[in-house]
Amino acid sequence: MRRMMVRTVVAVLLAASGGPALACHLEGRVICEELGLPVEGATVTVTGAGFTASAQTDGDGYYVVSMPETFPASYEATLTTGQGTIVGSATQPFTLTPEASIVAVDWVVGGLPGCGRLGCWLTGGGAKFSNIAGVLVAERGPKVSFGGNVNPSCSPEPGMGGQWNHVDHERRLFFQGSQITVDRCGNVEGIEPGSTSPVTPYNFIEFSGTGRLKGIAGNKLDRPLVCFAARAEDRNEPGSSGQRDGAYRDRYFLRVFDCSTGATLLVLETTAGAADPVVITDGNLQLHASSCATP
Repeated sequence: MRRMMVRTVVAVLLAASGGPALACHLEGRVICEELGLPVEGATVTVTGAGFTASAQTDGDGYYVVSMPETFPASYEATLTTGQGTIVGSATQPFTLTPEASIVAVDWVVGGLPGCGRLGCWLTGGGAKFSNIAGVLVAERGPKVSFGGNVNPSCSPEPGMGGQWNHVDHERRLFFQGSQITVDRCGNVEGIEPGSTSPVTPYNFIEFSGTGRLKGIAGNKLDRPLVCFAARAEDRNEPGSSGQRDGAYRDRYFLRVFDCSTGATLLVLETTAGAADPVVITDGNLQLHASSCATP
């Protein structure tokens, strides 16, 4: 668990006259516990030695409170956020001296509205082009290919949530999800949270919706309305064939089913009935957080 951190910094600056001048201040960041995202608009108040001053955190969660050049002097810094629970103490004592004229105090806040609900979106593919799906696709061996985008630019409006294509060459089936909702963004247990290319606080996305399932290569099946549920894991870079560590290869799950009866029509999973993703053998699954709302 991330805790409040206190660190002391010594700073000696050159004044306009050429002599040393002390730039006294308290600085630091306020972040949310769930994702490590910055908390904007929190207030840090410093009191002590007949002095009082406050500052608010900016969009990066950073604050600076300028202090008088009075040494030595003891103060208390207090954090108020309006909502959420501060991990540790909301009040931190500190002392300024000529040798330590800058003090940094960081806080972690849990339970802020929106702090654990940052959105995400997905792009997949990039390895090969599928003439059937008409998109760049990732693959799982020669039998299955898939690709598309989900919740593009973190908005459900373009294309009704995106478009996801899945081709099962062995069963001669082509699924296209065209009305998609993001159900959950999160992190895979047992590996480092987040993804690095691009940088996001998550490494998996779960999404569902409706689409169409039709036959290909002589298969006459045509189901104009089916439901589906899927999961994509962006575990590391590179996501598949270039990744030597199997724990960090991207993974993917899909189940297409009858909307009325729930009967499975098409599924890709490692263990039957377990809804566990398979390791993809080519291509890349990439999670994004750009354009998504932040706390």
